[in-house]
This record gives sequence, C-alpha cells and structure tokens, in this order.
Amino acid sequence: MAERDNLITDWREPASSNAERTAEEIRHDIAARRESITEAVDRLGDRFQETFDWRTYVSDYPLAALGVAAGMGFLLARVFRPRRSSGRRIKDALAYGIEDLTGRFRHRLDDLDLRKPGFSLGGTVKAAATGLITKAVTDYLRNRYTTAYEQYPEYTSDYSDADHDTL
Repeated sequence: MAERDNLITDWREPASSNAERTAEEIRHDIAARRESITEAVDRLGDRFQETFDWRTYVSDYPLAALGVAAGMGFLLARVFRPRRSSGRRIKDALAYGIEDLTGRFRHRLDDLDLRKPGFSLGGTVKAAATGLITKAVTDYLRNRYTTAYEQYPEYTSDYSDADHDTL
C-alpha cells in the first residue's frame, strides 16, 4: 500500500515546475519514471509468481499439501476406475446367491444335533445313497423307455388315449 502511495506521489509534480523545465530535464525525468515503473512491475511480477507458486505453499504447509495431494489422488482414482463388465456382475450375483444358500443350509445343519438318540451318521449316509441310487435307476428306466418309444412308434400309435385309460 505504501509503495502504491509512493508511485502516485512520484507521478504528481508541482504545476509550477513544468513551465521552467528544459527538454533535457524532461527526458531525464521520463527515464527516471520509466525506471521506477519497471522496478514496480518487476516487484509486482515477483510477488505474483511467489503467490501462485505451488512449491512455496508445499514448503510452508507440508501437511496440508500432503492432504490435498491424497484427496486429489482419491478423487482421480474414483473418476477413472474401470467399470465392471456385465459378465463380472453376473458372476458376483451368482456368488452372492450361492453364499446366501450355503449360509441358510449351514444354519439348518447347525440345528441338527448329531448326538440325539435315533440319529446316526451312517444311517444318514445310507439314506442319501439309497435316494441317489433310486434316482439313477429311475432316470435310466425313463431314458430306456423313451428310446424304445422313439425306435418303435408303430406299436404305440395303435392305441388311443381312451384305450390307454382302460388298460
């Protein structure tokens, strides 16, 4: 502020001195003022450069600069992160569904008391094996009947639905 006041007062001259000055004095005065203006502009440019130089702020406030850098890095990472493909989203949904089902069954298995009377692990395994064998035999017979039906359609076409109901 004081420098600005000095610049303003340097520009003002008494009106009485203008009439008595020679051309050489005016040239000398113009050169001096030009020098003064050049120095003021140089000082202003240096101050402007110091004000907007990020290195100055980093050296003066290192923790704040570190926080700003971390925040900007986080923001840029969120903006430029790769999007998940549709296949990846489907896989994630399936994994979530399977995880949910296993959680439900795990709770049911936890409710079973393996030490109660009448319950044996061998009996459970036998029942499961019997169920699997029964299903396999049923599927085998169904496939065999279907292939026989497809091989000999002339034997099955003679019967109507009404005849089939009476048999």
